[in-house]
Amino acid sequence: MVSGIVSWGPDVLGPSFSASSFAVAGRGEHTSATLVRYEPGRGPATRGTVLYVHGWSDYFANPELARTVTAAGFRFYALDLHGYGRNLTDEVLASGHIPGLATDLREYWPDFQAAREVMMADGAAVDPRHLVVLAHSTGSLTMSLLLMEHPGQVAGLGLATPWIAPHGFPWIDRLVLAAAGLLPERFHDRRLPVRANTHYHRTLSSTRDGVWEVDPRWRPERSFPITPSLLTSTAQARERLLDLHADGRDVGAPVLVQTSKRSLLLPWWDERKHARDSVLDVKAIRRRSTVLHPAPKVISYDGAIHDVHRSATPIREQAFRDLQQWLGELDLG
Repeated sequence: MVSGIVSWGPDVLGPSFSASSFAVAGRGEHTSATLVRYEPGRGPATRGTVLYVHGWSDYFANPELARTVTAAGFRFYALDLHGYGRNLTDEVLASGHIPGLATDLREYWPDFQAAREVMMADGAAVDPRHLVVLAHSTGSLTMSLLLMEHPGQVAGLGLATPWIAPHGFPWIDRLVLAAAGLLPERFHDRRLPVRANTHYHRTLSSTRDGVWEVDPRWRPERSFPITPSLLTSTAQARERLLDLHADGRDVGAPVLVQTSKRSLLLPWWDERKHARDSVLDVKAIRRRSTVLHPAPKVISYDGAIHDVHRSATPIREQAFRDLQQWLGELDLG
């Protein structure tokens, strides 16, 4: 529960954006979440409220998405989960606690509940008939898990490249979990001696080949440290989705899935990665999308990168139009 008066202050995204941080049940020094609000000025009555959740080793940094959602008649908020983004102050980073660390993605359920309380206090409609969740990558996996375990919470779930399927073979997650079971628990939160490549960052950041301003503290070039907990918590979440689906469960609301048309998962740099998903297996994701809903709306984009909504201008503009159309088709009672 959020206690005390919720206050809003300036946000790093500049005018029309503000932010509010609040305490949540995290781990170590990671005990706060931050809600970002977009307010372009007084306008017509809104149809509902959209809450956006970022991916792993990331944070909300897409003003165009906020404007797109607002133009569709919705209030827009974005949530930086605990251990991520705006919550990573210099003091927290100096503590040495690994950002983005979770042994179970259900740890973020209190973040979602608290965000709803803050939005409600701000006058937003967050009842199940008017709240829509948008999410990206690992954030999409997290929200898919939470909303399938607690169905009927939202009016729609829009996912940009959701990490709902592993790379390669579907049995890989079971193998990861079996191997983790042989590892003493005290090692699960240790940094693995592997370094993620910088290819996605290269396609995204304005300091390299991309056009987006990316804070190096909140979206590191080589990502947050990789741990066994990252591998097991995400594998466990995907397996849980399959179990819930087998039990006849889904999110209880329309689902939109937007991905790149193709992946290119080579360990070395290739110029084609400017127009491919260089992080996840999009074919596997599209095949598994029916786990979330019997008839999800699935759209793929030729030339999109891992974050469809931060792809090249003509591609993201089409993705935004499709998102607006989907939002417009939702039955908000």
